[in-house]
Amino acid sequence: MSAADGRPLPAAGGPSAARGRPEDDPGRTLQLMFECLEQADPVYLPSRFWTKLNDRNMAQLRSHGIDNFKRTLARNYFTFVPSVIDSQFRFLLRHTRLRDWPSIMGDFPPFDQAGGLTRKQHWELVLFTRMLWRYAQARDARGLLRTIEEPSAGNPFAIRLDGRLISQDLANSALEYYCIADAAGLKPDAAITICELGAGYGRNAYMFLSALPNCRYVIVDIPPALYVSQQYLAPLFPGMKVFRFRDFDRDAAALAELGEAQLAFLLPHQAALLPPKSVNLFVNISSLHEMRPDQIRAYFALIDRVTRGHFYSKQWFVSKNREDGLLIRREDYPVPPHWSCRFARRAAVQAAFFEALYAIP
Repeated sequence: MSAADGRPLPAAGGPSAARGRPEDDPGRTLQLMFECLEQADPVYLPSRFWTKLNDRNMAQLRSHGIDNFKRTLARNYFTFVPSVIDSQFRFLLRHTRLRDWPSIMGDFPPFDQAGGLTRKQHWELVLFTRMLWRYAQARDARGLLRTIEEPSAGNPFAIRLDGRLISQDLANSALEYYCIADAAGLKPDAAITICELGAGYGRNAYMFLSALPNCRYVIVDIPPALYVSQQYLAPLFPGMKVFRFRDFDRDAAALAELGEAQLAFLLPHQAALLPPKSVNLFVNISSLHEMRPDQIRAYFALIDRVTRGHFYSKQWFVSKNREDGLLIRREDYPVPPHWSCRFARRAAVQAAFFEALYAIP
């Protein structure tokens, strides 16, 4: 795998790099992230589950490169290749309108052996993505999916509908956006600060920054996800002031720059430096259930400290974490008693997930 400047991308655990701002040398950014994370409070270090997953992510980055992450790493986050018997697939079959089927079945993209899928998986993925897109379009009150197109960066699966490149990630992000925006009363011109813990490659950040051009988005994640999201999102919004990852503590100049940035990238322990009640919307999708109980409690405390507004959570009803020997259920999340639940319900499409929105005073 190569970095943006063409040199081999460093792996975790190599020689120490200099402390400072790495954006002038993307080839060492990922190495710096791992080294900086190692200095953090142990509660912010990856669980055994995430250590194993990160080993897989790093192997995929080395073998397939960052230019193909939407076909590799993204499938470890929230990109699914479901079979026809999967609950998501069956949900969409029940909710697809008859008039949508000609376009869903028409102009089928040819099978690409280089895509990493079998012919059967290719067929199922195209059908699933097109059904999901039509489902999201039917609930797209602002017409976001008519104006926001799936970026070609990351080499997404070449699935088109109505002559446009589409993806399940963009459709899911639109559904999640409306769940939050409708309940929280978000307007298109809202100048709010959004913080997302565990953003993956940045699918929701792309949606929210596109739908709410005046919002500010802070991504909090561990490497290599933080590296991938920074490499992906920063070029998509070239006019934005970006606070790229760097190893900083309480440096006044860095904190001032962070406060002025519209898009920022932080490691988990760096999120503790965010000012109290400086976030209007905190988001976590499908990662809290993959942490240890002490980590979950620490993040709920962080969310409560930095948020004045809403917290959106989307997790498995029941999550079996074999690596850490844990079983996390919906009722295990330590929701503070002073939070007000706006909704808590089964998620659409992903029926094994629940989604909840809390108002935080």
